[in-house]
Amino acid sequence: MLYQEVSQKIYYSNEEYVPIGEIAHSLIALEALIKQAPDVLEALFPDSSIINVDVFINELKSDSIWEDLVVKFIFGSQQRFDECIENTRQKLGMEEIMNNPKFLSAVIIAMILGGGAYYLGKSNSPSDQKAKATIEANNNTIIQIGAGMVDMSAEEFTTLVITAIKDKDKLAKNAANIVKPAKRDSNASITFNEDPALSISNDSVKAMPEYKATNEEQDETIEDFPNINLEIRAIDLDSSKRGWAVVAPSLHKRRVKLQLDPAVKPSDLLNKSSVNASVTVIWGVDSKNQKIPKLIFLREIVKNSG
Repeated sequence: MLYQEVSQKIYYSNEEYVPIGEIAHSLIALEALIKQAPDVLEALFPDSSIINVDVFINELKSDSIWEDLVVKFIFGSQQRFDECIENTRQKLGMEEIMNNPKFLSAVIIAMILGGGAYYLGKSNSPSDQKAKATIEANNNTIIQIGAGMVDMSAEEFTTLVITAIKDKDKLAKNAANIVKPAKRDSNASITFNEDPALSISNDSVKAMPEYKATNEEQDETIEDFPNINLEIRAIDLDSSKRGWAVVAPSLHKRRVKLQLDPAVKPSDLLNKSSVNASVTVIWGVDSKNQKIPKLIFLREIVKNSG
């Protein structure tokens, strides 16, 4: 399995200590947002295929918050890796895209600011529209930087980023939680990779919305099952995160989206009607306030059947 690592250094300029729980929620939201980035990168580079992304903490300091992260893009095979590099070489004339942390920074910031603007755009409040304009002004600068790195127009770059994100409500939620620690300080901004041009300005930090969770999100829980039977209803051998669906009869009769752990080979499930597996289940509630599985992560195949 081939992969490419890209570092990301993120600095919150808070002058006061930030509670560890708030930092943790921000990091979890950042990881979730970065896991949406492959959709954007695949839209920017249509011949590339990223099957998963992992995010690791290299170093974390608190006073002002300093986060040194490693983002690992997993391609799954030498061919997929070579195709991605070849595609980016055609765009840039070199392999810079996967070796330049600042390009990924521009994509991440554009996603954060785009998520905030999307959420505010659902409101007709004059104050929310003013805040949206502030965020979009900041994002226009970031988009110009990102577009310049891949030899695109700002309009083309913006369109590809916006259309690539399928779950914009999730993006908005993560964006708000990423910025939340900075909102504790009236003068704080967020800078990526020590480049002042790649930053979420203080005005944008103030303008970012406070995300209000729905009842379903508030009631979301996570539970591990070491050995459970899954009936396979849909597969996609080209992706570990899209196109998969199962029914877990012992949990619920509904069909549920499945996501594979990077250690699980999609081919291991080929021609199987069911498997026994170690899984993590994300639970939500339906309109009748009944507990239902929303997403199942297949961690390990325990025993194949059928």
